[in-house]
Amino acid sequence: MLTSPKIAIAQIAMHWTTAENTASIERAMNFASSKGAQVCGFSELAVTGFHREIGREARANLVRPAVERIRALAAHLSLGVAVGAPTFGSDRTKFNTHLLIDEQGMITAEVPKRGLTDPEATFFARGSIRPVGSIQGLRCSAVICREVTDLDHVRSELPPGTVDLIFVPGALRQDPDTPRTDPPEYVRDIQRLAAATRAYVVHTNWPNALNRPEESVDAGGSVVANPDGEVLFRLPMQESGIGIFTLGERTFSWHPQ
Repeated sequence: MLTSPKIAIAQIAMHWTTAENTASIERAMNFASSKGAQVCGFSELAVTGFHREIGREARANLVRPAVERIRALAAHLSLGVAVGAPTFGSDRTKFNTHLLIDEQGMITAEVPKRGLTDPEATFFARGSIRPVGSIQGLRCSAVICREVTDLDHVRSELPPGTVDLIFVPGALRQDPDTPRTDPPEYVRDIQRLAAATRAYVVHTNWPNALNRPEESVDAGGSVVANPDGEVLFRLPMQESGIGIFTLGERTFSWHPQ
């Protein structure tokens, strides 16, 4: 296991098509590798985008070739990748999944989202497992978006000592129906998750919203917390870019994209 891996958070803008998003992912991977990163994390449904055209984009003939391109580039760069993409069951079910791809381009875990909203559940099937995969020797899993609020369940699946690193991909933001807090409640949820699992938590937030562009005002701000539940830093709000840091450190370099 790498003792001090360099990790990139690709807080890059969402686009409407799989082709555009995949091209952005590949650019981010190449950039992260050029800066010495060994792991690169992307957000929820990064391959397709998470928007009202998901039905058009979440098709196997579009998604599977895109994932193969990402896997091939990961192997070429020796770069571990955590990236969101639809996956497809044998009975035509679709899952909102976070893929953990190792530095050889192998998918070591597929983590399907269980905590679907009601609208999401009309399109995606609920996941029932939270597997652990290896990336650069790190034991990794994912807690997707608002699953961070279901701490007891996640802690039962990932008790302390189970994982080294948890990715939290999503589009988390301040709840507009509650008083604003600093930090927002979702950041506190991330802190509680890190402390409960004794793992580093790397949050990869979308910096923009396509369905309702006005919601971009609270987007971005990806968070990293240590196993004590302490926030090490947050990336800029409402900005598209790549943050690169050494795991455990409080500083990062920010590269607008």
